[in-house]
Amino acid sequence: MAERTSAPGRPRSSEASERILRATVELLAEGGAAGVSVDAVAARAGVSRPTVYRRWKDRTELIAAAVREAFAQANPEAPDTADPLADLVTVLSNTIRLLTGTSLGRVIAGLVSELPRSPELAAALRAVERERREILHEVLRRAEEQGRLRLTDVGLAIEVLLGPVYLRLLVTGDPVPSDLAAELAALVVATTGSGPLPERPQEIDNDGREP
Repeated sequence: MAERTSAPGRPRSSEASERILRATVELLAEGGAAGVSVDAVAARAGVSRPTVYRRWKDRTELIAAAVREAFAQANPEAPDTADPLADLVTVLSNTIRLLTGTSLGRVIAGLVSELPRSPELAAALRAVERERREILHEVLRRAEEQGRLRLTDVGLAIEVLLGPVYLRLLVTGDPVPSDLAAELAALVVATTGSGPLPERPQEIDNDGREP
């Protein structure tokens, strides 16, 4: 969980941090970024304003941290099995489940509309997006090392994998089925390498909770 560096003194409660981030996501899902203030988050989480400010300097940093933590719950780290292409499907499947099976899809849709009006928030969320891309980058790199893919532009491959998901989620409203992950991975394999893909991706267990 991303927090500001602790100052000497009383240890921070991880349980309080979790409540604050969960409250932030709830408020984002209900009213978008306009519905998020430090006061509103503190009230929803049942903590004081200073408790929030000891962890995050302002609402922009708080919103970015909440989104970062939600994505981290879906893919805490890059899976590392003997088959990086299967790992690729796993990461994509976990992302799709997060965006379609929890409130985070609504959160992202609301934040996208807010970004042109808030350069600071846009910069913070782009930084989160770059961090989360590193998981896909690591999986693709291992696929290259094993000779399964031949990529000239890893960033473009990541956009091919994620672009259709966000296009459907944010623009067309078309369904984002669970098997889309395997289809997108197969597309990348077909154009840049070779190798079989699993029929069923590995799933993670997050206790069925929304972030």
